[in-house]
Amino acid sequence: MNISAQQRDTITILYLEGRIDGDGALELDDALQQVLADGHARLVLDMSQVSYINSAGLRTLADALARAQQKQGDVKLVTLTPKVLRVLQIIGFDRFFDIHASLSEALAAFS
Repeated sequence: MNISAQQRDTITILYLEGRIDGDGALELDDALQQVLADGHARLVLDMSQVSYINSAGLRTLADALARAQQKQGDVKLVTLTPKVLRVLQIIGFDRFFDIHASLSEALAAFS
C-alpha cells in the first residue's frame, strides 16, 4: 500500500493506493497513528485508488475514527470505488463515516 499525505490548513489528507488487507491495514494504521500523534485529528482519506478492503482494513478505519473523535476531530472518506463503497454499505459503516464524492466536498464538510 502506498500512502502519501498533504496538509491543508488544519486538515490532513491521506491519499491511499492499493489494497487495505492485512499488510495494508498495518501500514495504514501506522500512518494514522503518526498523524494523530502529531496532533492532526481532522482527516480526509482519499480512497480513489483503493481496490480492496477486508476486515482488518475496516477495523483500522473504525479505530482511526474513534481516536480522531476523542481528539474532537473526524475522519471523512472520499472518492471510494464502487466495490469498496459497497463493502462499507453492507456492514453499515456508511452510517458512521462521512462519505463524499469529491475532495472539495469533504474539505467543505469540516467548515
